[in-house]
Amino acid sequence: MRNICKFTGCDVTGLTLNDYQVSRGNQIVETQMPEIADMCRSVQGDFMKMPFDGEQYDAAYAIEATCHAPDRVGVYSEIFRVLKPGAIFACYEWCMTDGFDATNKDHLRMKKQIEEGDGLPDICHTSVCLEAMKKAGFEILHEEDMAEEEFGVKRGGKAWNLPLLPSWNPFTQRFQFNFLGQFVVKYALKTMEFCFLAPKGTSETQLMLQKGGIGLGDGGDAKIFTPMYLMVGRVPMDKSANTGGQ
Repeated sequence: MRNICKFTGCDVTGLTLNDYQVSRGNQIVETQMPEIADMCRSVQGDFMKMPFDGEQYDAAYAIEATCHAPDRVGVYSEIFRVLKPGAIFACYEWCMTDGFDATNKDHLRMKKQIEEGDGLPDICHTSVCLEAMKKAGFEILHEEDMAEEEFGVKRGGKAWNLPLLPSWNPFTQRFQFNFLGQFVVKYALKTMEFCFLAPKGTSETQLMLQKGGIGLGDGGDAKIFTPMYLMVGRVPMDKSANTGGQ
């Protein structure tokens, strides 16, 4: 949010449920980037019921955020409501792909690990998100699974899920994803908890997050999951004629 504001000059409002994120985000802007303090702010609120007037904003974006919504039509409809006619909404979603097989036990294991490790409701298919955008009232300008084409790899980069795949190099964070690393991290944290060097529950939290990472790494390798499903929609100029799912 801060970088978008800094490099484009746009006035940006960020929305989150978390009060700490609001206070911390605003503090960083005020102390480290005072030149944009009057154009960039975080506010607390529920994206299923936004604390904003209708047709208030010129554009909106969501990056790996609306995947936490209990209902995609509901959250997209709220975004549609607060946008002006002709405004653009760009959304980067976490989704299951065509490669996902609901009868495959290993696929279900990966999906469950991602959901539990990352605090997500049921991860839906890309087509469900696209249909929800249409039901909310948006005209679809573009949709694409950015992971499918492996854009980063084609440009000399690395696969998005590489940091989440196991490695035997003990000097990388990937070591924790092999069976020995999992054992070492688990009992190292338990020892720290016992010695009061870490809060109680640290080990359990690490295991939860670690399982999420394993699910993401495996899901990316199997191409059944994407964290990079891009949709770009536009609010019709005659907004009243297309109320969508509102």
